[in-house]
Amino acid sequence: MKSLHKFLLASCCLLSSPAFAAAPINVSFPTPQGITLTGKLYLPTGATPSAPAVVMMHGCSGIYSYSDPANGLALLYKEWGERLANAGYAALLVDSFSGRNEPQNQCGNGSDGVSEAADRPYDAMGAWQYLKTYYSGLINPDKIALLGWSHGASSTISALSSTWVGQWGKPFKVGFAFYPGCGLYNAYGGISTSTYTSYAPLHILHGSSDPFYTIGYCDKRINNAIKRGSINTSMSVYLKAQHSFDNARAVDSQWTQADVDAKASADAFVVLRLNSLFK
Repeated sequence: MKSLHKFLLASCCLLSSPAFAAAPINVSFPTPQGITLTGKLYLPTGATPSAPAVVMMHGCSGIYSYSDPANGLALLYKEWGERLANAGYAALLVDSFSGRNEPQNQCGNGSDGVSEAADRPYDAMGAWQYLKTYYSGLINPDKIALLGWSHGASSTISALSSTWVGQWGKPFKVGFAFYPGCGLYNAYGGISTSTYTSYAPLHILHGSSDPFYTIGYCDKRINNAIKRGSINTSMSVYLKAQHSFDNARAVDSQWTQADVDAKASADAFVVLRLNSLFK
């Protein structure tokens, strides 16, 4: 169930984000909750008819650097948007907070903030419907993935829940969740008694030193999902990596070599898995 990925030497070639990557387009779209959200859309470089796409779900501090729109997009999301566009994908970063007139930083808000289980799955579905409707000539609606970080990773898990199938079908073909908190405020039958299963392959990427991992909730969710027949639910755990390890671009006062290696390995894994499914 768990695997420890080693550093991928080829990752430098797979993950580069050349300077010529196009700037994102500002977009807005309604969600099934009746809320209009905004987002940043990176379109694939070059002529790419029927391109695959990735809907990206930000963490609890929103889409902006230090939660301040004046600072521009956080580097992590800019990096991924450019990376995906240069690899031939459309990438839509959903802003779940601005359209709700919520604080840009929801960290520590708990169940009083925008909910990963009750709210943000609608955001993901609204983004999928937008791509399908307004970019039908460019984007293949049967090749759309979901990618999230922390709060957005928990939202990714929720959006792929089999409980939505009767309402939405199976819009996303695969999901990747970087360091989620799998507690989800006891949604889906609680934790030890979790009824959660995913309708599409779901892969969690965690660090072994992250409290969100060591508490054991993700293990319990996945084990119960597998027992319930969710064979495509899995997790990779990176030795000694911390929460938000994929922000580690160099060893410094915050990040260790374990974090830097985990970032390279996890980022490469996601790109390779996407390409194996969609290219």
